[in-house]
Amino acid sequence: MGAYLTQALIESPDKTEEMSKTFKEAVRRDILGQYSESIRHYEFVLSKNNNPTVDAYLNLGFIYGEVAIEPPFSFDEGISDKWSLIGQERSPVILQQGLSKYPQNGELHFWMRYFPYRLQTQDFTKEDCEKIIENYGDTESIVPYFFLYLFDKEKYREKREKLLKQCEVLPTAKNRYIKSIIG
Repeated sequence: MGAYLTQALIESPDKTEEMSKTFKEAVRRDILGQYSESIRHYEFVLSKNNNPTVDAYLNLGFIYGEVAIEPPFSFDEGISDKWSLIGQERSPVILQQGLSKYPQNGELHFWMRYFPYRLQTQDFTKEDCEKIIENYGDTESIVPYFFLYLFDKEKYREKREKLLKQCEVLPTAKNRYIKSIIG
């Protein structure tokens, strides 16, 4: 959230305070598993903020990707079968919007490839993931390493440990998912 708050200070103070509160509320609802409310808040931040944080795109894109894949009973009462269809449609749109704003963000590129793989509509290999890291680096995010860890536990053990710590500090839906895979 630090990068978001720093950038937000450049905007008008009133809007900054409102966007900061809304983003924090989106994250809070995300952590609580209140996905309908979380989605509403993330969507507001993305639609009303001229310079939203990459985390808003990542978190919302992830939630939409998950509701597209997981059965509705895995989510709060406000998530129904219709959310699966909405998620299938919105996840790539949100992630693509994020990429248009942050084209060098490797994590956005990763999720753009990972969700179609999980939906079994595209292949995604260890080599594909390594190529994303090669092309975009890992200074902003080490999230793609959870996928690589599945292929070589010894080689990626250190990245796994760092990821697990990040996931524990901020247990959003995305981070709980990663932790469930490598924890």
